[in-house]
Amino acid sequence: MKSYSDIEMLDHNMLEMLNSCADGNEELIDEILDSFSPEADELLESIKESVKKDDMELLRKSSHALAGICGSVGASRLQQIATDIENAVKTGNNQTALETTAELYPNYTLLIKEIAKYQESK
Repeated sequence: MKSYSDIEMLDHNMLEMLNSCADGNEELIDEILDSFSPEADELLESIKESVKKDDMELLRKSSHALAGICGSVGASRLQQIATDIENAVKTGNNQTALETTAELYPNYTLLIKEIAKYQESK
């Protein structure tokens, strides 16, 4: 199984870019970061269901969507995991895709803590 620990949890360059685009509006940045969790929760639930049902197309779509929202907030590690799942399904490596989903949940928990720490530090 691939290790993701060398990928930073939050891309601080991306967060700086978000701050720049928002002209330093911390409330807007907080809204963006606060909206991430409910969307990610839904997609993670969809991924869990797709694994239960062995629905590879749903797994691919949900992983793709998760990677997209992760990219929008700089959640680099989770984005890479989701991308790897999507790519494994696309190439027919379903077992790898299913095994990689196990990486999502502990890393998501760490990400949420990292986002909270970032928000508190501003």
